[in-house]
Amino acid sequence: MKLVFLGTSELAATSLKAIAESSHTISCVVTQPDRRSGRGRKPAPHPVKTMAESLSLPILQPDRVNTRSFRAAIREHHPDVLVVAAFGQILKPLLLALPPHGCLNVHASILPKHRGASPINAAILSGDKEVGVSIMKMDEGLDTGPVGLIGRLPAKPEETAGELHDRLAELGAALIVEALDRLAVNDLEFSPQDESQASHAPKLAKSDGLLCLGGSAEQAHRQVRGLTPWPGCYADLDTGAGAKRVILGETRIDCTDTKTETPGQILAASGDGILVACGRGVLRIKQLKPAGKRMMTASEFLNGTTIEVGSFLRGSTHE
Repeated sequence: MKLVFLGTSELAATSLKAIAESSHTISCVVTQPDRRSGRGRKPAPHPVKTMAESLSLPILQPDRVNTRSFRAAIREHHPDVLVVAAFGQILKPLLLALPPHGCLNVHASILPKHRGASPINAAILSGDKEVGVSIMKMDEGLDTGPVGLIGRLPAKPEETAGELHDRLAELGAALIVEALDRLAVNDLEFSPQDESQASHAPKLAKSDGLLCLGGSAEQAHRQVRGLTPWPGCYADLDTGAGAKRVILGETRIDCTDTKTETPGQILAASGDGILVACGRGVLRIKQLKPAGKRMMTASEFLNGTTIEVGSFLRGSTHE
């Protein structure tokens, strides 16, 4: 099949590479304009652009895709289908209706769960036992279109969002190639989603990373894993030199049944970890990163920092 690919992120780049290595033809790649980053705020390409350049594919980087001029540019390629993966712009009806086979989306959840911008984070935050990728035919709604294929994997108990992203990127790449193969021979059926089972995974902000200690240790542990590497889970730690903002790295659940009136209180601090009381249970912090420094083990951190038992790790105390 002849297609135009729209994507931006690393997950999308994995799908782009898999399609390029298949029997299908990528006529053009559409990705977001280069982002400004680093000290000099110089424009830097997104992963999909870098991948497209390595594959010598034509690239378009429109500020907006829902314009007459962009639709005209896509129409010139005469695509059978558009493939969309973690693109970052909403496609409106005139663009969705342009190719004869519509627009396929690679969405990193088992739809209708976790519709929206952060499905991978949401799967960990929700404690899902099973994760996956859906290949959906796009409609006007937010991830509401009928689903053609679903791939499922067991969740891993200590996996971070970054690690899960990499597993789902590979699964999504295999699924989109299978979907295109089957679509080419009219062997791909789409089923409507069950709206009663739908949930939403909104775009994350930096403020979502404030560690919540008022609930269970299990919830706090999931928050750290689900927000690693971005936006990162943080709190302010009382030390002998005053409060220090720290980003939490590796954590573990030390116990689950202890109740406390003082969530955030430091119960112990040693090379084995910093024990913090939650509303229910105890969280063990094994790695943390002070502002401006690298991620370090609890033992390394305590070599240069004094933490008194009874002091606090100050995050949110709401459940």
